[in-house]
Amino acid sequence: MAVNRKRDESLKAGILNLLWLVVLSICLVGLVVLCKVLSVSHIHIVFRALLILSLSFLIILLTNFLFKNSPRVKIYRRQAGQFHAFCRAIKQAAGTLELQEILDSAAKIIVEVAGVRGCSIKLLDSKSGEMKAGTIVGIEPESMGVALNAVESLYQQGTSSREPVIVQDIFMRDFPAVNEEVESLICVPLRLEDMNLGAICIFGARGQKLSAEMISLLSSLGDVVSLSIAHAFMYEDLKILGETKTKFMLEASHELRSPLNSIQSIARTLLEGHLGELGEKQKEMISRIDIRANMLSEIVGDLLVLAMGRAELSAFKPKRVDFAKLLQENVKFFENRAEEREIDMELYTLIQDASVYGSEEGLRSIITNLISNAIKYTPRGGRITLRLFESKDQIVFEISDTGIGIPKAEQERVFREFFRASNAKTASKTGTGLGLAIVKAAVEQHSGTINVESEEGKGTTFRIFLNKAKS
Repeated sequence: MAVNRKRDESLKAGILNLLWLVVLSICLVGLVVLCKVLSVSHIHIVFRALLILSLSFLIILLTNFLFKNSPRVKIYRRQAGQFHAFCRAIKQAAGTLELQEILDSAAKIIVEVAGVRGCSIKLLDSKSGEMKAGTIVGIEPESMGVALNAVESLYQQGTSSREPVIVQDIFMRDFPAVNEEVESLICVPLRLEDMNLGAICIFGARGQKLSAEMISLLSSLGDVVSLSIAHAFMYEDLKILGETKTKFMLEASHELRSPLNSIQSIARTLLEGHLGELGEKQKEMISRIDIRANMLSEIVGDLLVLAMGRAELSAFKPKRVDFAKLLQENVKFFENRAEEREIDMELYTLIQDASVYGSEEGLRSIITNLISNAIKYTPRGGRITLRLFESKDQIVFEISDTGIGIPKAEQERVFREFFRASNAKTASKTGTGLGLAIVKAAVEQHSGTINVESEEGKGTTFRIFLNKAKS
């Protein structure tokens, strides 16, 4: 059948080429006749002009017709359409990590570009080895139930052999018991390196024969779809891993708080002499226990805050919050601590309405952690400057200090959990390495962004960008 199709295409190409020769001959003859006619001096000038225009118009029409129907032009148009399809597929793939959206958009693009009756994408379950429905476009699943079941073996054949499958007259020849609205199909496996992901199947309508060259187009689009599916799978795995991690952090934090509270309570009872006088050596040892217990309690508290913030992300219900008011309250709270370290702390509010939609607790954790860090790592006599201003449709919270700064090589890691810069460990033995991780999680929870600029020994500036609440 493929041989007959190629023979027909060759015949059409030959006929068109012959027509091209005929047109050229007509043009040449016309030019000769035109020259003869124009050489006759008694012909009126208007008639000459009409004759020239008529012949020119005829040549333009014939040339335009043959050009549009030229096999080469058709190839160029088809290639341009395919290139456009690739661009759309890549754009769709880059726009989402949701698996169902990827499958639906890919199937729609394939149906449109290939000009077929429908398209279905099935995914291979790596555990059971069975094909599971991903999406179907252009064909009603209810009316096509028998047909889709009939081609299940072709899906399996395509994924197991890793080779495309093309079948013409499928329901009349291969499945005579089935009488459906499609006639031909192409099945192309979806794979990424050595991993089978599933298969794409396109259905040709009654009377539509699918050409073998469609396999190349479908395979190329399949590569883009495969990569997108793999990314979606990894995204789902990361979400599950993140949820598991959050659950563990919550449970571990809760389980650790009770015994830690007991240790702290007993240590303080002993240090205060409620159970009798202690020797100097005993006081020193119990003081160490109390200090370490306090440090561990701080870590557990930060872990709990971080885990609770992540756990509440899916159930996050924002409300209107006056960020300027919240900032002023927290700056006032930290004033005494700054004065104790002889640090000059100033706030500049350069915006009238600093309302944002969010969680008051989440926004407070951003402010308190940043101010606390600034005070902690700024030497005595230093300065902390807080600015709140507007930039387009966002409010910007900026906090700068004249502290120890962050080494340039370590700045990319400052938002990682449990990470502390090398000079921060030297400046202060206490610290969990969770404060900035909490800040970043809270900022992302509010659809904001955070960046940092720092020079070791000179200070650090953090900037938070949050969307303004619309009036």
